[in-house]
Amino acid sequence: MPIENHPAGGPFAAPPTIAGDGRPVAPAAPVAPAAPVVEPVRTVYEPVVEPVAERRVVTSGRRYAPDSFIVGAIGVALIIIGLIAAIRAGFDGPMDDPVVKVLGFTHTATLGLIEAGIGLCLLIAALATSRAMAIFFGLVLGVGAVVGLVQNDSFDRSLALQTSLAWLLLAAAIVVVLVSLLMPRASRRSSRVEAV
Repeated sequence: MPIENHPAGGPFAAPPTIAGDGRPVAPAAPVAPAAPVVEPVRTVYEPVVEPVAERRVVTSGRRYAPDSFIVGAIGVALIIIGLIAAIRAGFDGPMDDPVVKVLGFTHTATLGLIEAGIGLCLLIAALATSRAMAIFFGLVLGVGAVVGLVQNDSFDRSLALQTSLAWLLLAAAIVVVLVSLLMPRASRRSSRVEAV
């Protein structure tokens, strides 16, 4: 069916409305509203003024490092034994003479200073709660003990190192390394808000 121009306005204009008896009905003119339906409301927001209270968040925490207690105890024991040996042997003569006994083990001043130095390093590692540092100085102690066991005759004069003391030092080194690697640590944190 061909599109014809509609008399009301072109080919796309709406078709005329037809009354029930077949006559065309003219469209009604648009009616403007007599009064606005919704009146615009102007809302003014006033700032809410509240007294400002200063607050501070305080966070506290505790770390429990039982491995550091053990490493520190071994370090203190080595410091005490080493210093007793060095003081008994004295520093006024050669470092390998005289040979003194501490807890039944022979020492020279040199061996006492070495023990005290390793003990101090282990104590610092324990106070810093540094696992890596404890493992490192535990390995240094262990290597020194193994060398003392294997080359006991070489250190007989300069350090007066006995095999039994070397085994004891090796056991201490193994304890230091194992507790540093395997023992868990715990920490606890708490926070609270304080008004200033």
